[in-house]
Formats: sequence, structure tokens, C-alpha cells
Amino acid sequence: MQYKLIHSEKSPRLLLIFAGWGMDAGVFGHLRRPGYDIMVVWDYRSFHIDWSCTDSYDEICLLAWSMGVYAASQTVQAIESRITKRVAVNGTPYPVDDRMGIPEAIFNGTLAGLNDLTLNKFYRRMCASRSDMALFDAHKPARAASELKDELQAVADRLILSTPTHADWDLAVACKDDRIFPFHNQRTAWNSLGVPVQVEEGGHFFDFNRLLDAHFIDKTLVGTRFGSGTATYDSHAAVQTDAVERLVEMIRMHGMTSEIGAARNAVLEIGSGSGFLTRKIAAMVNEAMMTIWDLAAPMPDGLPPGRRYDFANCDAELALRRVRAASFDHIFSASTIQWFNSPESFVHDCHRALRPGGCAFLTTYTRGNMHEISDITGNALPLLTPGRWRELAEPLFDIIAFEAYERDLDFESPADVLRHLKLTGVNSLSRSSRGTVSVRTIIDRYPMRLDGRYHLTYRPIIMILRKR
Repeated sequence: MQYKLIHSEKSPRLLLIFAGWGMDAGVFGHLRRPGYDIMVVWDYRSFHIDWSCTDSYDEICLLAWSMGVYAASQTVQAIESRITKRVAVNGTPYPVDDRMGIPEAIFNGTLAGLNDLTLNKFYRRMCASRSDMALFDAHKPARAASELKDELQAVADRLILSTPTHADWDLAVACKDDRIFPFHNQRTAWNSLGVPVQVEEGGHFFDFNRLLDAHFIDKTLVGTRFGSGTATYDSHAAVQTDAVERLVEMIRMHGMTSEIGAARNAVLEIGSGSGFLTRKIAAMVNEAMMTIWDLAAPMPDGLPPGRRYDFANCDAELALRRVRAASFDHIFSASTIQWFNSPESFVHDCHRALRPGGCAFLTTYTRGNMHEISDITGNALPLLTPGRWRELAEPLFDIIAFEAYERDLDFESPADVLRHLKLTGVNSLSRSSRGTVSVRTIIDRYPMRLDGRYHLTYRPIIMILRKR
């Protein structure tokens, strides 16, 4: 395999793209995602690669397209400890399969008849619209048909000798008009693996920038905005503080306060922020070490003396997977997990980090949160549904409490809505490859309700999960 770094911000986070068959780095040269360096891998005549090219990155996010899904599934094991999010696009781990990949007759026919003329026909079949074809033509791969035939033959030979393997994909994106990997085959493959499928309009190739914006969190921006909003957070984050109060009340209702106080090992809080939850946890914890992590905010003040504290500024999504198994008696997190690239991986990492019988006390948000803003900007966090949270938790945890609800805030003007977001650090005007939607546009398009006011809808979820 060949690789090339096509964009660098000297970021500690890498977006690793596995290209499809016959492609090269130039096809993706136009892609950008603020907060990430971008590297492209291609050429599957050999699956050998020196992964030292990724040594400088703390976090790796994976996007694989077409035949690249198979190649990534076979090769990323050496770096998987640093991979958080995995998104597969218009491909499956079964590249040649009549039910779950490219039908065998089509694959063999492409291989047997490949030349410059049939290659151009293949390129046209990849694109479902003139705009997609124009985008592809502008970045067309510079590889000869004879080389691509060798690559396709290598895939065929490898399939005879190898058994299918698959990475733990978070999400599969499948386009309805894909004429390379049939849509129904993709859906069958991913359903068999229990991977959620996001259905999109379009063909095999399209502009991937919107996927980068939608599915990979700009953590640099998150840290900056929450760091600047710490001082004003508690007085303006009514929904967030209310979710913490509800969580604490659930702890009392289930008689778990004394259980937390009896912890002997360590209690972890992920995303301490202003310290609103931190202070409540500290009031319950007695002898255990209280480990506190936050991406950008300083150590919270006002904590009771006589406790043991261990504070660190870190990316908790990565830090959690690096701790030893059974390191913590309990894990707490309020309004933080939605900023992780992979909540799916977090659930497994949380389970591993807890001792048997330990609990995770969590508040976060579900799909449709603050939809009034995302409907205008087109930028929404890749949040899970309450049903998906249950699917992830039930195989690993006993669910002690689970509450998903809606909280509606109303304001006198759209400007007041935006001021609220700024003061809490939850500023949805995120950086995007397509540019930022202006404040003026949001104010002009923000919907007014029948009561003459401007509403912002939050969709919190509160969970108490006990490790089996």
C-alpha cells in the first residue's frame, strides 16, 4: 500500500482515508477537516505498510471507501489502539460476494475485460450525477489500466487465501444508487455485523467533505470554546445543570450514595468543566482517589478539603482506553460524551475500566438536540438515539436508570439564543470545510414559534449503568 499526507495542520489527530480500488491520493486532495491532518492510503497490490507514518498522532479516525473498507478491515490492527471513530462508505468487508459485496460475475468480468476504455466506463458508473462526475474528473487518479488490473488480481488472489476479518466499524454509509457495491448487498452485510447503516442519496462516488464535517469532531475547537465559557457556564447552562441535579436525585432514589462513599479504589469524572458535578461527587466520595479529567478547563475550585484529587487536562476519549482494566470503582460524566468521536467505543472502554459491579453515571444528548440551529447550519453532532444507547449498554451493563427527555428553552430573539450558546461554550457555529454559516444568516432564518418567541430544544439522556 502507498500513503500520502495530503493536508497538515500539525494536529495530534489524523483522519486516515482508505481509498477505493484504482484510486490515488489526488482523488481526495480537495478534502479538509479543521482540527485534523489527513492521510490517504491506496494501492492494494500489497497490504504491507509501515505504520510508523502515524507515530506522531495521538488519535486516528478512519474513513474507508469502497474496496478500502476491505483493506482497512484487514490491516489496521497494528494501530487500532489509537483509532476512535471508524466509518465505512459504499463498501463492505466482503469485497466479492453475491449477497454482501460486489457480485462475483461483475467482479470477474471487470477483471477480465479491464482496459483504458472499460476503465473510463467504470468511472462513469461510479458517479450518479454530472456534478459528481465533474468533481471526479477534476481529481482523476493518474494510474494506468495495466497497474489497476494487477491490483484487482491481487485482491482476487488474496480472497482465496484469507478469511474475512472486520474492524469494529461504528457506522456504514450506503448510497441508494451505488452501481459498484449494490445498496442491498451493503445493507445485508452491515446488518449481519450489527453495524448501523446511514442511507444516503447518490452513487458510489460523491463529495466526501460533508461526511468529514458530519462525523468527525473538531476537538480543538471544542476545547477552545468550552475553555472560554467555563466562567459563565453554571449561570447559563440551565439544561446541563438540571440534568446533573436529576442524576444526583436518581443516585439518592436508588440508594447509591453510600455505595459511592464506600469506594476504596478510585472514582473518575470525565469532563469536569466548571465543576458543578465535580463538587457533588466530592461530597459523596470519602477515601477513594477522585480522578478528574477535562479537555481544557482548569481544576475546579470549591472542592471539599480532606479528599484526594488527581487532575489532568487530557482527551478523555483517548485516556480512558489507556488505563488498566478495572481501574475505577465508578465513572461519572455530564454533558461531555457527545463531543467524543465514538460513543460506541466509549461504552466498551467504560466497561473495561470499571471493576465488576462498578457503575457509570452519565448524562449526554440524543439525536435532534438543538435542531433549530443544525437545521439552518447543516452542522449537527453525530448523536445517538435513545434506542441506540440501550443497544450498546444492554450486553455489558445492568441498566439501573435510563431517562431520555426533551427540554425547551425560549428566548426573546435569535440573538439571545446565540448569546446563550456562547456563554455556555456550546457554540454550534462549528468550523466546516464548506465555510461557516454567518450569524446574520442564523438570525434571519431562525424560526419563531406561535407564541412569538424563539425556542431551543435540548434532548438530554441520563443513564446509570452497572457493570456485570
